[in-house]
Amino acid sequence: MANNETTGGTKRVAILIEQHVEDSEFQIPYNALKEAGAEVTVLGSRVNETYQGKNLKVSQKADRTTTDALAEEFDCVVIPGGAAPDRMRTNMKTVRFVQDAVESGKLVAAVCHGPQVLIEGDLLKGKRATGFRAIRKDMENAGATYENAHLVEDGQLITSRRPADLPIFASAILKRLGLHIKDKPLPDTDDQSADWQQLAEGWGGSTKAEIDDALNTAIRGERYGLTAFEHYADKEADAELKSLFTEVADSKRRHIAMLEERLGNLGEKEGLQAAGSGVWATLQSWLQSSGELALLQRAMGDLQTGVVDAFNLTTQLTDPVTTAVFDEIEVAIAKQEQRVADIYHARRGREKSESATPTTGAAVTA
Repeated sequence: MANNETTGGTKRVAILIEQHVEDSEFQIPYNALKEAGAEVTVLGSRVNETYQGKNLKVSQKADRTTTDALAEEFDCVVIPGGAAPDRMRTNMKTVRFVQDAVESGKLVAAVCHGPQVLIEGDLLKGKRATGFRAIRKDMENAGATYENAHLVEDGQLITSRRPADLPIFASAILKRLGLHIKDKPLPDTDDQSADWQQLAEGWGGSTKAEIDDALNTAIRGERYGLTAFEHYADKEADAELKSLFTEVADSKRRHIAMLEERLGNLGEKEGLQAAGSGVWATLQSWLQSSGELALLQRAMGDLQTGVVDAFNLTTQLTDPVTTAVFDEIEVAIAKQEQRVADIYHARRGREKSESATPTTGAAVTA
């Protein structure tokens, strides 16, 4: 069909599974398809094995294997992510099954690390696609044009990047299969203002309480950073460093405001433990005895922690709106980390050079 949508009859969908699958990336498509009336078959490498999710939320036996199943029996194949695709790609039967699905014109949907199976099958050449950012270069080397987007559709291929994209990913699969859910209209997949969080939660994704906890975790981190960099700016006499530390502190205030706004939009409020209390007591004695390079090292360490914490939050939730806030914070902190690192290395190099320069004017004796 010209638009690659399927019509008529019960839709039959195969979802691949292996050990350490990303739980939400299996659960959300599985539950969404079941709710929409699809006939879902779980395909593993063997049927007498219980497959455990990476976060131990999934414990699932396969209905059949990719050896005895035929791609022609299904309308769609879904490849979830996590560590599972790295195992799937080593199974020649699984790779052949996906190749057969593509060759026979079936809808193939892969999320996160799922495109690793497409890479193994040489199925990305000339395709627009996305996936988890850690495999971007692998996808490009396999011939894909990588797009950093919630959802990329190219012909029969649907790809997404991570858990946050799952409600959009699952909705796209349902729409392409012509499936509907009674009393639950599916938003347009381009609608960033849709209540994707509620849709994902209904399919087993992040709850409001989990999102609230993640936002408060981020607020605690940014409040700590705000207090720390305010004191670094007060401590530093050097105009360049004082300006940079003040700029970082200002960005922390903006981040806190963004996080609080998202909490408010969800009908939640900041938790009692979200403030960065106790920071000054921790820093006070340290700051009194710290030189410029030590201060820069401490600032780098705080920013490195912030980058890692923000990145970890981007991989936790199935809510694209909240995750977009964490994305923005991660990028901002990473840029600040590099700026501090550049100054640190320049000044450390200068200090070494100065200490290595011999003193001139000393008396010379025969």
